[in-house]
Amino acid sequence: MWSKKISISQLLAGWVGVLGLAWLAPPLGAEIITVDIDGVDGPTLSAPEQDRLDGLLAVRSPQILSDLSPDGRTLVVALVNSLDPGDRTLHFLDITTGELSDSLALDYEVFAPELPLRWIDNQSVWFVQEDIFSPWEIITVNRHTDIVSRTRIYPAQEEAGEMLGIAPDRSKFVLRLYEGEEDGIYMVFLPSLQRVEISRLPAGLDIQPPVWSASGDQVVLVTASIEERRLYDRTPDSPSLANPVVQDALGRLAPEENLFRQHHGVRVFDFSQAELLQFELKAQDEPGVMFAGASFSPDGSRVLLKLYEAAQVAGRDHPTYLFPQAASYRVYDSQGQPLETLTFDQLRGPLESAGRFLTRDRLLFWGSYGLDRSMYTYDLGRGQLQPLPLPSGSVDWPSVATSDDGHQIVYGFSSVTQPPELFTLNLAGDRTPQALTTVNATVADLNQVRLDPVSFTTRHGERQGLLIQPAGHSFPPQNSPVVFWQQGGPGFSIANEFAIAVEMPLNLLPNFGIPVVAVALTGREGFGPDLYRRQADHQNFGQIDIEEGADIINQMIQSGWTTTDQVGISGCSYGGYFAAQMTVRFPRLLAAANPQCTLLDTLTEWQLGYSSLMSYLVGQTPMENPDHYVQLSPLYNATAIRTPTLMFHGQADFLQIDVVRNFHDVIAAAGVPVTLYEFAATGHSLQDPAYQRIAAQLQIDFFRRYLD
Repeated sequence: MWSKKISISQLLAGWVGVLGLAWLAPPLGAEIITVDIDGVDGPTLSAPEQDRLDGLLAVRSPQILSDLSPDGRTLVVALVNSLDPGDRTLHFLDITTGELSDSLALDYEVFAPELPLRWIDNQSVWFVQEDIFSPWEIITVNRHTDIVSRTRIYPAQEEAGEMLGIAPDRSKFVLRLYEGEEDGIYMVFLPSLQRVEISRLPAGLDIQPPVWSASGDQVVLVTASIEERRLYDRTPDSPSLANPVVQDALGRLAPEENLFRQHHGVRVFDFSQAELLQFELKAQDEPGVMFAGASFSPDGSRVLLKLYEAAQVAGRDHPTYLFPQAASYRVYDSQGQPLETLTFDQLRGPLESAGRFLTRDRLLFWGSYGLDRSMYTYDLGRGQLQPLPLPSGSVDWPSVATSDDGHQIVYGFSSVTQPPELFTLNLAGDRTPQALTTVNATVADLNQVRLDPVSFTTRHGERQGLLIQPAGHSFPPQNSPVVFWQQGGPGFSIANEFAIAVEMPLNLLPNFGIPVVAVALTGREGFGPDLYRRQADHQNFGQIDIEEGADIINQMIQSGWTTTDQVGISGCSYGGYFAAQMTVRFPRLLAAANPQCTLLDTLTEWQLGYSSLMSYLVGQTPMENPDHYVQLSPLYNATAIRTPTLMFHGQADFLQIDVVRNFHDVIAAAGVPVTLYEFAATGHSLQDPAYQRIAAQLQIDFFRRYLD
């Protein structure tokens, strides 16, 4: 049976950036406590504070699931529980009034669609998704009658493969068939179901979902020569120094010998022409470049490509292509002639930047720059990237829809002071953002915080950040408790966004009297490729950002913002590693530590986890330099810890719970207060609001006791 393709972004959601979530405790001694859905005994917040907590945890994220209807009036949106993505309702949104209307048919039918849902006319939307028994279905829903139709597409004979995507006019789809040493890529025409082979790809190598023009006549295929089934598996059958993925990550493959460039390229087809293949680009012809996302202009005459810049890590012989250091963009005409190349600081983030056409001559971009994730426009031939007039905060790029004429943009947005809502911006009008939804109005009333941008001087340079305090506090703070927080990753940005989970307590702790400081350290997007890559340079991983964190904490103490007895630290995944490594390296600097879903053993991580990522960050394998891996592992240096520690970890986390238990035991043996809360039947992210409610009370109580 054909199956739905699993995206690289889904596979990447490991310890490189997945955030987790968490509840309640007796006084810290040295305990390991299992938490199930019924909770645990221990101190709780007061009744009014519990009501406030429940109100804040009720935040929902509006997400755009469709393009705009032909009359430019209606979108399909989902209202998603921010702490439990499985808890959502679907609605039709009238963007002229902001009115949300329910749809039982959408709630029932939509579970894993290829986005965006598309409109047939102003009454009906259609989408494709994989049926629970594997075939793909084309599903149509009428918004007024709630009548649903289905067309199932599947092979009559046993045939292994996957459907990659369907044209916006439902006239054709792209199919990949597993045919031995090579896979065939076919265009299948509807309703005849005739096939035309358009490409072949060595088995095991990746191809991105097809990108279509508005008419469905043109399609872009980007073949990314990455061993997808090996690169992102957490339990590789045989991680080895000889593995080409590891060799690329270590910078030991010369470009001409790097198999990840040999089949990597772009093919652009036009099925309205006698000659289907319009042009082809090969990575081998572009030194230091890999191809990524694509977009067609509305008339199909131009193509925008995102380009990845290979990372040239200091101290390594060759660049690595699987872990790029930056992005740029290039526009081509229909014959493959480059028209313009766009290299702007605002768009350099390899993971957190994207672009699309608004009109034939105007482009819309999104990118992390500084501490914001904002949007920009670019007019071809003008040479200037223009920021849209948005406040400081974070645009949700998957939730961006534009009108056919390119004049109106609807987008999701949040900041520390603005819970997530949908907004609209008229580029042909006064260009003032207007709120469309008020789904989090109650949360906005409860959210009583102030935000101040801050900067610090470290031994490795200036670093920018955010200080979030309870409303009414003054700036700069004086003699105040503060929790230093770091994002998961490394790599992803530190940004101004609304976040209420314990793994990302930007809005949680300040609403209960505890300020949070979040600073973009080495290894984060938004500040250029040099800073982004520097963790891997000269084997800096696990050291350079730790030193920067210590410098910032000392600077806050010297400035009188806080004292040594009032500084805590927290984070999940790589943020948890940062917190644990800080307590190892600087055991007397912190008064309390709350590492969550934490990487603690780099040796185990290389053998049983992301061997390629560890190789890239560390620059060697543990077989070559075991002492260095030991130095980078908080587990093997935990005897140095003197900081009272509260840990949260899911029993089903891919970062093994046994490692965390051992870490707990070493700290306890030194007589340091430590408690580990194991959350039953949950993984790297505590995707359960009940667990979040428990963990939030534990976290607040812990920092109140140790930072008071």
